[in-house]
Amino acid sequence: MYKLAFVGGSIHSIAGYPHFIASQMDRRFEVVAGVFSLDENINIETARQWGIKNIYKTHEEMLNDKSLDIDAVVILTPTPQHAKIIVALLKRNIPVICEKPLVGSLEELQEVEKIFDASKHFLVVTNNYSGFPMVRELKEKIKNNELGKILQIRLQMPQESFLRPPKSVRYPQKWRLNDDFIPMISQDLGSHLHHLSYFLLEEEPQKLMATYESFSQYNVVDDVNIWLKYKNGTEGYLWLSKIALGNRNGLHIEVYGEKASALWHQENPEKLEFSYSSGQKVIIDRGSDVEMLPNSLYNRMTPGHPAGFIESFANLYNDIANSLENFYEKKRYTSDYVYSLEHAKNSIRLLHGASISNKEEKWIKLKSF
Repeated sequence: MYKLAFVGGSIHSIAGYPHFIASQMDRRFEVVAGVFSLDENINIETARQWGIKNIYKTHEEMLNDKSLDIDAVVILTPTPQHAKIIVALLKRNIPVICEKPLVGSLEELQEVEKIFDASKHFLVVTNNYSGFPMVRELKEKIKNNELGKILQIRLQMPQESFLRPPKSVRYPQKWRLNDDFIPMISQDLGSHLHHLSYFLLEEEPQKLMATYESFSQYNVVDDVNIWLKYKNGTEGYLWLSKIALGNRNGLHIEVYGEKASALWHQENPEKLEFSYSSGQKVIIDRGSDVEMLPNSLYNRMTPGHPAGFIESFANLYNDIANSLENFYEKKRYTSDYVYSLEHAKNSIRLLHGASISNKEEKWIKLKSF
């Protein structure tokens, strides 16, 4: 097992426990150390609940402990803190597993690019929604041309959290209510949709147009629409919102091709629906004859016993473990499921371009800045 340290991700955070469970579900990783919170009491309580003996007050203190034996560090702090921690880790050649988005701006991206060396650094970003078996199945269908030429891809991630916050966590946190040039909603949700669009199409858009709105009490952008145009003629649409009542986390994927279309909704993750040009409609799940079935990770329990968010995250952590193994063996470590700096860079560029488009009220070429 590879040994992990966490920076951030306390018991009071949204991301901490899912990462803690998912990373260790299949015994590829073990969390052995961390600085989980700058609040001393929360930090200590997190370590106590999770049985972590190596606990530190700051990431600097942890990195200066020469006796600490770790294979990688997982960054789970608020996004505005990512860049300085990433740089500190890369300077010490410590492998980095970072919660999306990698950074929050082009300026922070440049800080990381200055020090990142692909020949000696391991840096990956966690985008867990592509870990769902049916999303991976859809990727295979598209790659095998079963949908034909892709005409449109439409991805939505509407939430109600700014009008009806979840009662199970403290929300919204203060850091989510500070917009930079790329608004926090785009960093938070838009990075997921960019990742899924590339994951499925394996192509980046050339042009985009975006509009931002602010409807809630928080005086930040809370509703974003982005239209995309690709070189091969495919058109895309991204909608992210935190004011869509009735949507807990309404991640929804629609792909329209000349031969067939496909629909997938996170709240019903085991079902993937296809509509064919013949008029036939087909719903497949893990009990069907699907291409992804041979992988035992997608069948921790027999069909009819739904797998969900944590399992998809565990699938990604398995892929990251494979990549980390390749890295330590001095092989290429990125794959169809694990993405590094270049992918994160494209995400930030797209979201930065959306802010330019909203400001200038026009289509933007993504290579123009």
